[in-house]
Amino acid sequence: MIELLFVVCLVSSPDRCTIERPSFQEPFSNVMTCSRNGMFRAAEWAEQHPKYTVRRWKCEPRQV
Repeated sequence: MIELLFVVCLVSSPDRCTIERPSFQEPFSNVMTCSRNGMFRAAEWAEQHPKYTVRRWKCEPRQV
């Protein structure tokens, strides 16, 4: 399974960044599906967390 990860930074302090694993989504079955949906999921997450900016997102194998 593949999961989507966001690198997010505080708007008020852009050098304070962290990795987020969105909890609203199920793991993707493959990298292609994750890649196609990543931008939309990042936009949804950003709407729900206005104090943060999604600096980048990536798809990688899910950690257990």
